[in-house]
Amino acid sequence: MAQADAPAKSPNAFQRGVNAVVDLLSSFFLPIINLLVSVGILKGILTLLQVAGVVTDDSTTYAILNAMADSLFYFIPVFLAYTSSKRFGVDTVTGILLGCILLYPSITTIMAGSEPVTLFDIPIAHATYSSSVIPILLATYCASWVQKACYKTIPETFRGLFTPPITIIVIVPLTLGLFGPLGTVVGGWLARGYEFVYGLSPLVAGVLIGAFQPFLVILGLHWALFPIAINNVAVYGFDTIMALFGGAIFAQGGAALAVALRTKSKRFRSQAISASLTTLLGITEPAMYGVNLRLKKPMACACVAGGIGSAVAGFFGCAGTAFALPALTTLPVFMSRAFIPFCISLALAYGLAFLFTLFVPIDDVTDDELDAEEDS
Repeated sequence: MAQADAPAKSPNAFQRGVNAVVDLLSSFFLPIINLLVSVGILKGILTLLQVAGVVTDDSTTYAILNAMADSLFYFIPVFLAYTSSKRFGVDTVTGILLGCILLYPSITTIMAGSEPVTLFDIPIAHATYSSSVIPILLATYCASWVQKACYKTIPETFRGLFTPPITIIVIVPLTLGLFGPLGTVVGGWLARGYEFVYGLSPLVAGVLIGAFQPFLVILGLHWALFPIAINNVAVYGFDTIMALFGGAIFAQGGAALAVALRTKSKRFRSQAISASLTTLLGITEPAMYGVNLRLKKPMACACVAGGIGSAVAGFFGCAGTAFALPALTTLPVFMSRAFIPFCISLALAYGLAFLFTLFVPIDDVTDDELDAEEDS
């Protein structure tokens, strides 16, 4: 990428490691960024139709529109199977099949049920694979090693015939038995950790959620907090978790808007503006994956600003009376408990992320780089 501001110092080992991880994660999501922006817009339109009373949750119209807006997120393991297979050098068709197996209706049914799940009498823990990220990424990474082993041992004439089934036979049980449950276990730790920290200090909980929520989204671990939020509303009549998500969500939009003002690429500016607007509707993926994460420093700015904004929400005990992601369209959910501080927390996160990103040195994205990504 071309330098837009002052030259950066040579990165140390830690910075190189961070950059490598960020570049790896970006390579998984950048090929589908336009789709993420598109479905983010569709989700925003659907939310507006719901708020206006044009569409109700129990209607077939809602079911169809929701499928249009939510399918990418539900089937994202399949899309990530494709992008990660290309990144790890796995046969893409085999990688896609791995993602499809995890979302196959019978797998989804038994994993969502209460009956024990076994494979040849070996117990398998229940796990949710729809909208998940970590299981399929680990699966395709391990599949690359299985594929390499097959290529070394199987004669070239028979590689195409035997490598895919061997990969499936090895990787699917490994994923169901280890990778999926691993995400569930880590998610459980995360949920219990939130309850503990919020009990000690709502302000500290706000800082942690606001700063690290984007990484929970990247790893697919944010889903572990949703059941707690839903249960809080059912038992107590209010929930604090989603209120703390607000700072992180709006900070992504502020950072993306600053990038839009600074970039010299008209195409990237258009992407950044669209991504920034979708965050106001509660959709962060386009801004996070397509803009902030790929440039790294805007992501850091958004995390700092999100931590500050959510700290304000935590300090004043902001909460929602229904389960909803913070957005302009869902503000009524948060009106009954410290609503003014909640609005301040959102504005503060958005504004600080914008200012931080506006003044830190960042790399720009050129039209040639965008063309190369589309051709890859």
